[in-house]
Amino acid sequence: MKIATLNIDWTRKKGALKTVEFLNQLDFDFLILTEAINLNLKNFKYKYFCSQIPENIVYENLNYTDYLKGKKAFRSILYSKIPCSKKHSVTDDKTNLALEFETELGNIIFYCTIIGTWFNRKPFVDNELQNTIQDCKRLYSINKNIFVIGDFNTSFKKGEEHFSINSNTTESLKNLFEELNLMNATEEIDENIDHIVVPKTFGNNIEEAKVFVDKDILSDHKGIYISINN
Repeated sequence: MKIATLNIDWTRKKGALKTVEFLNQLDFDFLILTEAINLNLKNFKYKYFCSQIPENIVYENLNYTDYLKGKKAFRSILYSKIPCSKKHSVTDDKTNLALEFETELGNIIFYCTIIGTWFNRKPFVDNELQNTIQDCKRLYSINKNIFVIGDFNTSFKKGEEHFSINSNTTESLKNLFEELNLMNATEEIDENIDHIVVPKTFGNNIEEAKVFVDKDILSDHKGIYISINN
């Protein structure tokens, strides 16, 4: 099973058509896009959206309708080859998405998130961090097979602290992962701030954790994926 994530920065760099053309060349089972618009990707039968950012108003510092020239903004979209079996509630449904799937690895909750929609600007960064912590703890009490995926704006690799929002965010997330018995499968990817965090029980099943598109090709983020066997 292959799981991938990429912040596409609203397709502003290459445009929607070029972004779709690139992503259609790839074969993943699940793809989580952040800072996204609705893209029709041929390899996925199903797609699930967080709540749309309101149109034609200033929402958290920005009129997204003007910024995206009329395109509808979704902070998280999950593309899947299989249907979702259950949708779970989240604290901020315009940023986060929690979906449960019956997979070959068992029932898994995918929690899709952005922490730092405005990077280190307060109160947004603190709210988004606390929302993620609160949501993940609650979801973990429902199903311990929780995958936390998305744009953390944080590198966890030693010596790359300058790629992170701040030390509080980094340490808070490390503590969360430890408390919930999770491991960051993409921690060792160089200069990477988007991550796929999985239960430690899947550690021996991870075959690879790699970059599928480098920074500044589709957006200012790297696209990363993991491959897990059963």
